[in-house]
Amino acid sequence: MKVRRSQSVTGGSAIRHSWNVYARKEGDVLTSTNTIEGYFSILKRGINGVYHHVGKQLLHRYLSEFDFGYNSRHIEGGERSLLAIKKVIGKRVMYR
Repeated sequence: MKVRRSQSVTGGSAIRHSWNVYARKEGDVLTSTNTIEGYFSILKRGINGVYHHVGKQLLHRYLSEFDFGYNSRHIEGGERSLLAIKKVIGKRVMYR
């Protein structure tokens, strides 16, 4: 079964909580808001619990870090570390 997030902006499926609808299945595709709500709860806990403050200038870096962690959540710790190292080879982080 495929899971798809709500895509009301692009003209796709939308979930309307005001109608007490939280998920809908169309064929083999499940449209739900659980994935994005779970991601935002992890992001919010991470920012409030670890960093305490995220400036606008570096926000994209914090979001990239949480994207990587969330997208690789089913990978074991050692494999995830190797994947992270492979992604940073040849890149520099420059602050101004």
